[in-house]
Amino acid sequence: MNFITKLFQKQKIDCPRCLGKGNVDWEDIRRLRKELRWAPGQCAYCNGTGKVSPGTVSALNVDNTYLTVDLPPEERKRLLDGDKGAIQRANQYETQVDDFIKQIDYLHFVGGLDSGKIAEFYFLPESESGKSQTEKQELIEYIEKVIVNRNKGR
Repeated sequence: MNFITKLFQKQKIDCPRCLGKGNVDWEDIRRLRKELRWAPGQCAYCNGTGKVSPGTVSALNVDNTYLTVDLPPEERKRLLDGDKGAIQRANQYETQVDDFIKQIDYLHFVGGLDSGKIAEFYFLPESESGKSQTEKQELIEYIEKVIVNRNKGR
């Protein structure tokens, strides 16, 4: 890196989501209280670099659920730039995830359904689309995480 580039390069700080590691682990997920919303992997906040600009931290909450590694690059940029549409989609996504968790909670604790029956409930509208057994098993595992997490809080 030449002197001029180094001189005018924007200052970066350690990513507050992954603490500069470039990947999010279970400890980060627990610290940010995102147990039912994130999985370990590459950090979407810093895009795996471990560093972010201070502007990113002021523009977007570190615990934003919508900002994931599978978010298209254009949408990521819009979100980081504070685009109102992207922020609205992020809020909508957060609400959808919260509602899904509440529905699982209700179906299990009020409706008395086990994780398999709850998964069947969600797969009914898509039964003709041929969802795989793997997808159903992944959903059952997620539902069980929701139930265990809720049992801890009761």
